[in-house]
Amino acid sequence: MASKGQEVNRIMDLSDEMLIVKDLNVYCPLALKGIRVKLLDDISFVVNRNDVLGLVGETGAGKSILIDAIGRNLQPPLLAEADKLLVRLDHRLENLWQKDEEALRKIWGKEIAFIPPNARDRLNPVLTVGKQLANIIEANLQLSHGEAHQKVVEMFKMVQMPDPEQNFDSYAHELSGGMAQRVVISAALSTSPKLLLADEPTMGLDVTIQTQVLDLMAKLVKELQSSVILATRDLGIVANYCNKVAVLCNGQMAEFAEVKDFFKNAVHPYSHYLLAAAFASHGRAVDLESTLTKSDIVETRSEAGCRFANRCSLAKEICWSANPPERLITANHYVRCHGWDGR
Repeated sequence: MASKGQEVNRIMDLSDEMLIVKDLNVYCPLALKGIRVKLLDDISFVVNRNDVLGLVGETGAGKSILIDAIGRNLQPPLLAEADKLLVRLDHRLENLWQKDEEALRKIWGKEIAFIPPNARDRLNPVLTVGKQLANIIEANLQLSHGEAHQKVVEMFKMVQMPDPEQNFDSYAHELSGGMAQRVVISAALSTSPKLLLADEPTMGLDVTIQTQVLDLMAKLVKELQSSVILATRDLGIVANYCNKVAVLCNGQMAEFAEVKDFFKNAVHPYSHYLLAAAFASHGRAVDLESTLTKSDIVETRSEAGCRFANRCSLAKEICWSANPPERLITANHYVRCHGWDGR
């Protein structure tokens, strides 16, 4: 059995890497108790050029925190540490941990772009959406006011915004949810970023608009040769739009796999639970309770151990006391589970 370091290095021994994350931890200090609560626990994975990585897990799994940590966009009091956080900039891998705030401002928007959830809430209510996007383009692409205006109209056309010229002068509250989402996607893609971090980009949209937005993102990402991390609770989105999937369980990476392998050969009990829940939500009869178990230890468990132990029907004593090691199943599929025996 290979060691954790050997396994992670094997996963990282890939060509054309766009992002390398190794042993990323995020903490929340509790001043009154004088301790730090670990929110993300030794996260490691690789994203290659043209990858669309689906980041899945229940509410509270840590998806949004991970996206902000990767982009060096965590808000105080959260703190992050990592062995590696490398992003390909100008055809070479650079360590984001070595970038100060001024350097990060040059990277945000141009090299790394964010698509937040609840788009309308993230838009400035006192500026027109066109002016907001023009400001971003002027700052990142050094275009004139007229050139930026034209670029905004072009982006609005690309994202199929109705009446691009007219909606340039619209305010956020005048737009529908789908139109506001198109504005945010336009802002994220306007500078052709190398890495797109999308956090529940279709939250609150109806199914028809959701499909349009995701189809548009997939088309533009392919054209721009970008890479994407797409946080979602919807495994249907992962199946249709992603080529890799990372499963987060209470801040711990439970499983990482290519999408086809995940849906055919998921290993971690938490992955099985998510898949069972997805099938149940689509009308297939699934006994979710059979995948779970109650435990009296949940209130006293330490920070160590598997984050799914208190709900896992296969949990053993070691699952409560020791973090599960990363174990390779194939070159692009690994799991953190004490119960996996390699068969």
